[in-house]
Amino acid sequence: MIWLSSFPRSGNTFFRNILFEVYGIPSGYYHLGKKKKLDSDFASFAVVKTHLLPHQLPKEYQSVASIYLIRDGRDACVSLAHHRKELKKIKKNYFLTLCEVILGIGGSFSGGWSRHVKEWGNSATIIIKYEDLIKDPIAQVERLRSIMHLPEPQTEKLPTFQSQKKGLSQYGNGDTTNASIKKDEANKFYRRGIVGSYKDEMPILLQALFWLKHSKQMKAYEYYKNK
Repeated sequence: MIWLSSFPRSGNTFFRNILFEVYGIPSGYYHLGKKKKLDSDFASFAVVKTHLLPHQLPKEYQSVASIYLIRDGRDACVSLAHHRKELKKIKKNYFLTLCEVILGIGGSFSGGWSRHVKEWGNSATIIIKYEDLIKDPIAQVERLRSIMHLPEPQTEKLPTFQSQKKGLSQYGNGDTTNASIKKDEANKFYRRGIVGSYKDEMPILLQALFWLKHSKQMKAYEYYKNK
């Protein structure tokens, strides 16, 4: 079993869909949320998605290999704020929700983007940048050959942003068999998926707040203030 971890909205679901559609490898999900059904047999999957911090995982599985997906924290926070508004139906305006995500108030959002990145960055076996995953998805997934068996990829089955947004992929379209609901859920889940979305969705004041709190980890992974 291998962990596939990320701060929310950092490409985890896209990665799972590539594994499933291109390589035929299904994946599980481990979480602590009260409103989500836990995969009781999560450890039977070759790859298991999680957004938890390393110390929050079951002790007997904390030492297994792990893949960590990292995305520019500004883009991840913007996407997460929209996700909470649109799918979680949080009754706060977008800018207040975004501020809370940036600050990781009260230990929420795993204590914030940089804490998540720091803890996983210190323990992950393989680190993959979202931006590289978008640019060349097969090349990035192929890096897993160093820690697990991968069959030959069927590259013609590579999911696209649009195919996922239409609800045609295995993950990211809700727990339903209703095609109409599935398409609607997927359309909301896959919002923009672009690099640099923060530039027109994160006000300058909140960009300054983000940089004040997260600059150390941003610089460590070569994400820069004016890029």
